[in-house]
Amino acid sequence: MKESFLDAFSRQAANTAANDGLPYWTFWLLISFILLLLAFIFLRDKELRRKMDEFFFRTRIKLIKYRHQKRMARENRKKDRLIIELGQKAWERRIEIKNGKKAFSDLQYLEEKTEKLQKETDDIKTKISFLNTSQDENTKKFDARLSEKEDEKSPYVEKLLEFKGKEKEIEIEVTEKQKELETVIKDINSTKKDLHDVEEDSLEWDDEKKAEVKSIQEKLGQMEKDKAAFDNKIKTLVEKKVELEEQKKEHEKSIGAIEKEITKIEHDKKHQAREYQKEIKECEKNQIKVSDRIQKVEKEREPLFKSYGILVEKERVSDRELEVFYSQIDRVAERIEEIEKQIEALD
Repeated sequence: MKESFLDAFSRQAANTAANDGLPYWTFWLLISFILLLLAFIFLRDKELRRKMDEFFFRTRIKLIKYRHQKRMARENRKKDRLIIELGQKAWERRIEIKNGKKAFSDLQYLEEKTEKLQKETDDIKTKISFLNTSQDENTKKFDARLSEKEDEKSPYVEKLLEFKGKEKEIEIEVTEKQKELETVIKDINSTKKDLHDVEEDSLEWDDEKKAEVKSIQEKLGQMEKDKAAFDNKIKTLVEKKVELEEQKKEHEKSIGAIEKEITKIEHDKKHQAREYQKEIKECEKNQIKVSDRIQKVEKEREPLFKSYGILVEKERVSDRELEVFYSQIDRVAERIEEIEKQIEALD
């Protein structure tokens, strides 16, 4: 009844604020009034207060119990770990107990298996190390051969560059001589024309004209000699260029042969490097497989250490190194017992 009244009142207040456009402070004042009214009802209703108290009390008890259970789980895990370590230590010291022959025998078998696998791992590591060393040495040998071939090729390359330089000089000189030859040919043609003009100038030749014709003929003869000299020079230069080209071809042939050898050496170097890497990767895969098998054996040993540790802890075999584990296990057991009592007290 009270709840329906409060709901109706709050709805009416909200509708009034919305419809009549009441300011915000008026709306919040009504909400505050409703909350005060609820608090007043709660304080007067003893049964409601009792139920609320019971609810919070049960919740608190559950939380406390949950924390105790979490603590006990941690302590149990700690105890299990101590028992496993106890069994492992007892096995390492080869302490035999009355009811532990089966576990002892199984642990001995697994240890032998682990040793074999470990030896296999060591052998694989040795092989990988050997392959890496061999690859480095092989690479150095190939690099030395490549360096040797480069040194062998170097004089040919230098000589070839020298030939190309000389060839370029000859080409420039031939071009210049051809220009000079063209100039001489033009002068010869011009002189011949002058000579023809003088000879055709009149029918009668006096001494002056004869002297002029002779001078032109002598000049023409010298030009012809110059032309012949340029022709010979150009011919000599061309022959020298041809000779250089032949020498250049011989050197290019030698360089080509050396470069062919270099290419083969580089190919062999890459091929052998790939072969080494292929074998190394195969060894690494085998190493991972063996490592996985070792981990699997270790997992198989753990429950055996635990069962062996339980037997040793039960018999309390006298041994100085095991006493440490006994005392630790006892302290953990005491804490577990105390937590169990605390949980029982809450029930």
